Amino acid sequence: MKIKVALFLLLSSVALSLPAQPSEARKKILFLIPFYTQDYTGGVPANVRTEQDIKSVNSFLLMGFWAGAQIALEEYDAQNTPLDVVVKDVTEDEAALRKILDDEGFMRDVDLIIGPFFSRTFRIAADYAKRYRIPIVNPFTNRTDILDGNEYVFKVTPSMESKPISISYVAEQYPDHKIILYRDSASKNQEQEAYRNYFNRQKVPFREVYTQNALLGEIAPGKKNIVLTFTQNTASMLMLSRDLLYKANPNDLMLVVPETWLRSKTYDMEYYSKLNLHFFSNFHVDGKDPQTQVFEQRFLEKFKTRPTLDNYAYQGYDITRFFVELARNNGDVDRVKNTSVAFPMSFEKTKGGGYENVNINFLEVRDDEVVPVRF
Repeated sequence: MKIKVALFLLLSSVALSLPAQPSEARKKILFLIPFYTQDYTGGVPANVRTEQDIKSVNSFLLMGFWAGAQIALEEYDAQNTPLDVVVKDVTEDEAALRKILDDEGFMRDVDLIIGPFFSRTFRIAADYAKRYRIPIVNPFTNRTDILDGNEYVFKVTPSMESKPISISYVAEQYPDHKIILYRDSASKNQEQEAYRNYFNRQKVPFREVYTQNALLGEIAPGKKNIVLTFTQNTASMLMLSRDLLYKANPNDLMLVVPETWLRSKTYDMEYYSKLNLHFFSNFHVDGKDPQTQVFEQRFLEKFKTRPTLDNYAYQGYDITRFFVELARNNGDVDRVKNTSVAFPMSFEKTKGGGYENVNINFLEVRDDEVVPVRF
């Protein structure tokens, strides 16, 4: 397989300046992305033979994110939006990061920081962002403690609690429903505990079972049984799917499963459609969406390869679009229109802290396709 790797702007520091409009103030955007330029010797390493191999090269790991970001920035360029864009190669090196952030002459003009991507360096940068009063974006962490005491932090990945919140809303759409939590083991499961704790706090009625016979006994004919399973073992998936399909009425079911089920090669989409299968995902790409098609075409033309979720290209585009708009609106999240192609964003301020994305994709398999659930 022939691999083409585009090394776009792979420098320790890159600055781009987009032309100014007389009526709009120029904004300065700082990207802190780990490119590991100190390890890069040029060209494609000999051990890179497949697209999967690219992930083993640190310098290429987040190249797709920056590629997606560049497509977004080119759109602003075409609109003559006044932006100064600075890209710094920031890895786990805390001293190198502090050298950037200690430059007050440089930092006082920054309006937005995207990154860093590692936990420890992000915390350092977030402290500086608080001091300088600059919004700072963490694209991928699940940790909520980064929001504590810092109103300038934006956490893009929704917390685990967003799932039970969504299920509670979904359940309300069915006047006669029943929520059942199922796992084939009574051992501790973090996601299951998140559901249990939220439902208990909000007084949402639910049942919890640990055997398939008990689950089948809980399913109430004529009701909408919302079955949340946390089982990821392949054999258990097979047995559960078979029993639900042949011993229960699929019309009475909404089976909510881990996203990993969709990666299983055991069953095809037609089988999942029969099971009325649903799942949560942070990302969803609708290939029929016109905006998505335009992005994919521009990406292909520029980089001679296709964007994927695995190379973070869609995420780079969506995050750049949303947060440049945030900077243009002086940090007012309520004025930012969500124009994402894969990563829906809607932020709520946490008590005494920063902002968390509360928008997560709830998807279903319908007519052999994966589509968003609509009410």
